[in-house]
Amino acid sequence: MNRSAAKPSFDLEELVAHYQKQLTGDALYYLQRRGIEPETAEQYRIGFEPGKIGFYVQSGKLGGYFQNRVIVPIVDKDGLPIDLIGRSIDNKDPKYKALVGVEEYLFNESVLAQTEDVVLCGGLFDVLSLAQVRLPAICTPVWMTFKEAYAEKLSNKRVFICLGNDELGRRESSRIQELLQGVAKDTFIVNLPESIKDVNDFFVRVQNPQDTFIQLLNETMEESLLLPISPDVKHITAYTEEYMKRYRGQSTGLSTGLSALDHALFGGLRTGLYFMTGSASSGKTMLMKQMADEIASRQVPVVYVSWDMTSFELWARSIARLIGTEPQLVLSGKASPDEVGRANKQYVQISKWIWTIECSLETTMDRVFATIERIAGIAGRTPVVFIDHLNRIPTAGMPRQPQSVAEHQTMLAYVLKQWSRENDTPVFTAIPIDLGVERLPEGAEAAADVVLALSQAGEAESSGAAHCLLRLTKHRNGPLAQVPLRFLHHQARFEGRESAGESAQQTSASEGA
Repeated sequence: MNRSAAKPSFDLEELVAHYQKQLTGDALYYLQRRGIEPETAEQYRIGFEPGKIGFYVQSGKLGGYFQNRVIVPIVDKDGLPIDLIGRSIDNKDPKYKALVGVEEYLFNESVLAQTEDVVLCGGLFDVLSLAQVRLPAICTPVWMTFKEAYAEKLSNKRVFICLGNDELGRRESSRIQELLQGVAKDTFIVNLPESIKDVNDFFVRVQNPQDTFIQLLNETMEESLLLPISPDVKHITAYTEEYMKRYRGQSTGLSTGLSALDHALFGGLRTGLYFMTGSASSGKTMLMKQMADEIASRQVPVVYVSWDMTSFELWARSIARLIGTEPQLVLSGKASPDEVGRANKQYVQISKWIWTIECSLETTMDRVFATIERIAGIAGRTPVVFIDHLNRIPTAGMPRQPQSVAEHQTMLAYVLKQWSRENDTPVFTAIPIDLGVERLPEGAEAAADVVLALSQAGEAESSGAAHCLLRLTKHRNGPLAQVPLRFLHHQARFEGRESAGESAQQTSASEGA
């Protein structure tokens, strides 16, 4: 499937030349700190866009989008620019921004025609550091994970995988090595010294970096040939690093906005597949949209994929919550325009970080994944994904057609679980179930990391607030729990019942089952 962006309306060659002329001052100092020489900057046609106020178009040039960013062109096999990647020199998020979002090409891909050995790096500056010492290197354009289509480009190559020196980089290295099995001639995962962040950092900080890096490649190859399958002792450092991050509170989940639920989930949402079950009209969409808005309010990108409601209907629920009124008043046009206007001003800060994909029965998961990857390029990182709801996702494009609803749910569950792992992000999905049904199909439940069941719990209060219960019926890495909630219908929001002494209660595995 071709997922490249549409051809831009501006002249990329003209833009490259324009940005090259502006490579002075702060930009040159930034490149110097990263160890990139002027000759390398000229060879790869690196440019710069100075910091300016606002977004502007002047003399046919694109302005503002890349402000205060060093700009690196991505070129095709003929050396023509097909995309521009901007890296902020002041670490402003997102650190990397793509102009077009073209995905067919690797950065520095032309080197593959000249060598049988290549270093697969994690970023642009890693490749530039190696190019300066004439070591062939490539990387994926900024935000994307390595895909099967890239693997074919490395057919019969000897590939040295050298990504970021952290838990995420090591996990991604292992995944890429699996993708290259049977395609590449050989693959070797290169482990950098503990205090080094990545290849670029290696070449900035290590004495005699060229010889030392070549020695590291040779040692990696020799060790791999002597011990082709690494014992678990090789991973102890990575596991200990991750544990210490969690011990210090440096690695926490994404808050859902409900403290009792966050506590039950050890800090909030993490990479994995989350299911929320419940009967029709039990409040699944309302709760999911509330969580999505909460995460986006913390400047974390979110994609809300809906086969159930329109974008307008979802927006109305967010606006009603901000006003503190019933969604029906917004949907029917009976809310005060002044109140809607004030709520919209608040929602602007949330909506900068949330994208709604409104789907039809012809919208396949492949198309959704392609769109999310494009959004990741805009946001600078893979977003958290909410899907509403699983049963509506069409089966087109699947290897075979499911024979039942249960099989349909199971097949999709495994697809979503794999995508979540590959992209290192939470995927939160609603699944309507019939009243009286307690469990998901066995296969779908097996794929999930967490299953939450939302239900009514007792009579409504005199104020109209409904008592609800959110039960963790599966928690792969922790105990089961019950989270008491109140749904304030007239304020369009859920809240915890901690104030009433009903905080999350752990349950035994037998009770949860």
